Amino acid sequence: MIPQYPDSRQITLEDKPTLDAVFLANQPEISAYSFTNIFAWREMHNSTISRIDDHILVLNSTQQRRVCLQPLGGGPAKPVIQEMMRRTDRPVVFERLSEHVKPDFEECGFTVESDRDNSDYVYASRDLIELAGRKYDAKRNFVARAKSQIGYEYVRMEAAVALECEDFADLWCEDKMCETVDGLRRERCAVNQMLINFDSLGVIGGAIRVDGAIVAFSIGERLNDDTLVIHVEKADSGIGGLYQLINNEFCAAEAGAYKYVNREQDLGVAGLRKAKESYHPVRMIPTFRAKTP
Repeated sequence: MIPQYPDSRQITLEDKPTLDAVFLANQPEISAYSFTNIFAWREMHNSTISRIDDHILVLNSTQQRRVCLQPLGGGPAKPVIQEMMRRTDRPVVFERLSEHVKPDFEECGFTVESDRDNSDYVYASRDLIELAGRKYDAKRNFVARAKSQIGYEYVRMEAAVALECEDFADLWCEDKMCETVDGLRRERCAVNQMLINFDSLGVIGGAIRVDGAIVAFSIGERLNDDTLVIHVEKADSGIGGLYQLINNEFCAAEAGAYKYVNREQDLGVAGLRKAKESYHPVRMIPTFRAKTP
């Protein structure tokens, strides 16, 4: 049972069928709207779940305010927003809003702002698989460099491989000193949740093994009928071109059935933005933030 707002409860794996059905019916374009992302980040965001009538609310709350994704469900959002504001016990901010609900929030008196740092990058899957043409010369060179340095095996992820990837993720974090960087520390927890619950979440993954050890891995899943979303990509930065290789191998193995690949947002990190732009997205999926005046 999901309690009525403003009451809420913790999100569990048992909520997956309910949220999956909502996403299947509404075909999200924004990467935040997948059960995997909501579940994996729940502890970092202090996330809980609530509802107003047939709409589900994912709340990332503090004592001072409630932070909410857009209401999840069919039909117009405006009545749900109005009812939520009538029942609320603290200020509310809505994040990761899609463009089509922006007018509903404006009509309810919210100030709506563009959130470029959380806008998603979308690529043509064929581009990432084939790396064809002059604009991908550098990417092909990186892939070739990695292949010339290592004798590797690409393996599809299953529960046993996911456990190996946990060990590699720990080594990756030691190298990057994740515990000293808040964003990396929080990401580490989310990535571990995806790996620990790999089978239960129903995600897909792939890894690169060199001399028996995992040196790179990627995790993704279906976002909508024509889009594969990539949630995680980690590689040993000491091997030149390995990031480009795992991206190419994973897309070749898993993205062929999709028209697009969503590689999520850059969070405003300059290096990450440069890397995502270097793969030549075909479009961005804009996101918005709404807050009361």
